[in-house]
Amino acid sequence: MMSNMYMTGGLLRVVEWAKYMTPEELLAITPEFLGKAILHRRERLASEIPEQLDARSDELSEAASMARSAKVKRDDVNKKVASLKKERNDAQAKAKKLFVEANAIREATPKQKGDTEPEPEWAKDRLQQRLDALDLSLQTNWGTHLDERSTLNEMKNLIRKHEEWVDSRKEKFSEINRMKDLQENAKQLLETADKAHQAMVQLHDENQIFHDTYIENEQKRKRADARTTRLAQALDESQRGIDYWKHCIENGFYELMADSERVRQGGKSSRALARERRQQAVKEGEEE
Repeated sequence: MMSNMYMTGGLLRVVEWAKYMTPEELLAITPEFLGKAILHRRERLASEIPEQLDARSDELSEAASMARSAKVKRDDVNKKVASLKKERNDAQAKAKKLFVEANAIREATPKQKGDTEPEPEWAKDRLQQRLDALDLSLQTNWGTHLDERSTLNEMKNLIRKHEEWVDSRKEKFSEINRMKDLQENAKQLLETADKAHQAMVQLHDENQIFHDTYIENEQKRKRADARTTRLAQALDESQRGIDYWKHCIENGFYELMADSERVRQGGKSSRALARERRQQAVKEGEEE
């Protein structure tokens, strides 16, 4: 018979104190007693797991939320970086094309000596001096109406000839001016590319922070998810164990006692049957 210590110490203490029990005491333990002990343990675990599961679920939700937030911020920065990179590359490509076109014009256009503009400053000054002289003559000399008209016509002729002269030179300098425009546009594109590149550099550190935050919280999420999954599985197993042991206690331990009943009736033990199966397998292998 079991001592009162094991009866009053709680069903779970049987396992704790089993190593101190005598063979007679161990044999005195009934299947019903062991079944109730196991059932009690399963019920205790089933009552403790939900609280732990709720805590792990909250931890999982928080980690998942932080991981999503960091990922959204990281991806948003990545999109900005990608856009800036495209802007930089496009600007550089266009600038290169314009420089090539400008260089082609430079090589195809003979070098000009002297003036580089259709209407140089010296020509403007010369025209203005002549007009000023005629205007002074008009203001200081008292002539007839015809004299005044003649002076005005001379001024008009000077202006017309100057404009015709400038127009004749414009075509000559048009390619040079176009080359200058191409070079200026190319320089502006390079400035745009440089600004985009500088913005990319500034975003790099920010992106690294968001990426590290995402990785850290994603690892937390995975750990919390694994713990939550294990607890959910443990709760499910405990519930199935509770149902199983309740069924055994209420309907008997026939399935579990099958081996014991066979030995009691003179049959072979599980160990003996296993040994025979191994020997039979070896024999069949040799015959093959």
